[in-house]
Amino acid sequence: MSQERLLKELAEEMPPARLPADLWDTGRRLRRRRRIGYAVAAVLVLALTLALPEVAAHRRAAVVPADGPGAVPSGVELPRAWQAKVGQWPAGPGGPAALVFYTDQTRYFESTGVAVGRNGSYRLIYLDIGEGHGLLTPDGRYYVRPGLRLLDLSTGAERQLGSEPMVGYPMAFSPDGTELLVGVSNDDGVITYGDDTVPDNDPEKPDDLVAVDMRTGARRYVAVGRLNSYNVAAWSPDGSRIAVEGPFGRGDTGRRLSVMDARTGAPIWTEDNAAPWRRLAGRGAWTPDGQLLAMLAAEGCEQRCDLVDETAHRWRLELVDVNTGNVVTAPVPIEGVPGDVVGWRDGRDAVLTYAPSRADYYHRNLVALRPDGVVETLVETPTRVSGVEVPDDLLRAGAFGGARPEPSPWAAPAWAYLVVAAPCLLALWIVRRVRRRRQRRV
Repeated sequence: MSQERLLKELAEEMPPARLPADLWDTGRRLRRRRRIGYAVAAVLVLALTLALPEVAAHRRAAVVPADGPGAVPSGVELPRAWQAKVGQWPAGPGGPAALVFYTDQTRYFESTGVAVGRNGSYRLIYLDIGEGHGLLTPDGRYYVRPGLRLLDLSTGAERQLGSEPMVGYPMAFSPDGTELLVGVSNDDGVITYGDDTVPDNDPEKPDDLVAVDMRTGARRYVAVGRLNSYNVAAWSPDGSRIAVEGPFGRGDTGRRLSVMDARTGAPIWTEDNAAPWRRLAGRGAWTPDGQLLAMLAAEGCEQRCDLVDETAHRWRLELVDVNTGNVVTAPVPIEGVPGDVVGWRDGRDAVLTYAPSRADYYHRNLVALRPDGVVETLVETPTRVSGVEVPDDLLRAGAFGGARPEPSPWAAPAWAYLVVAAPCLLALWIVRRVRRRRQRRV
């Protein structure tokens, strides 16, 4: 039997191939799916190409030194709902801060710190319930929380300054940044009573003013039991004097303004029961030459004022002699609602937090108040921003007017990427299952 005939007989014995009736249509569908897959891949590649510069921009924060060039931005934006916290993976560190502002417009729905890095990055600083605002160190590297907890803005690491927590709020740094003034609360948190119903403790113990060494955590007492609490403290430019203000007496019935020696606490002059609605302007109250102190005064409701009365106050900035407390310059009228003076620009313009609209009492910008009363906005903030902190080194250098950064959408924590990726992975899994079922049918 020839080979050709043998092959023919074998072919006749083989069962015929079973082809689906819609073979042509199936091929066309597979071809369309391949085209759609290629189009999706092209879109993803294009999106990644456009996103890489943004990703690289927010990852560069780790290599920006604290003493590098920087400026306070002219404005800020609200952070994104998924904005990463300081040091949160994979967003990376934010680096030294150009400023910190506070807002409740975050995913925590309460007051939250937002650190804006000198490289334009945005990172959240979570605050515990009821936690007050902290301070930036003069170089912008650390954020000091109440209780003397230091948050490294480059790594996100947090540590206790000193051997144990301190119940009190950071108030002002020394001019060289080596010491921090803290008003230490001595009040008994819970009142206990003896058999004669007389309290065994005192909920109104006078507080202490303590200077804490920022390198070692060592603490030295500047003033002991002078005031019930310390509302404001300001360190003189040469570091030799401290101005403080706060209530004293049973029930906080009195108010005291005092200038004292920074080492011994010896008072230079003291004014008790100062005029109502006249207060030390803030931690930057000393003028750069150390000869005058800025005071904020107002006319209107004096005691037990509600928000409407406080909003109606007509404010002014006064400068007093540091040796006598006497007003020595013409008062500067203020149209809006002032917050605290944090520094000076060019030695003459007071830099302070400021509510430009009396209708939005709690909104704060950062402005420069000129001697003629003209207000120049240095940092414009969106609504619901309740405070602004700026590092002292940028304040002293007058480094204002930096570019207005926008929060990067890619500076997000890992869970945000998982939330976005999960639906995509689920869709791919479903498509794959459907495709396998169809292939089995074929």
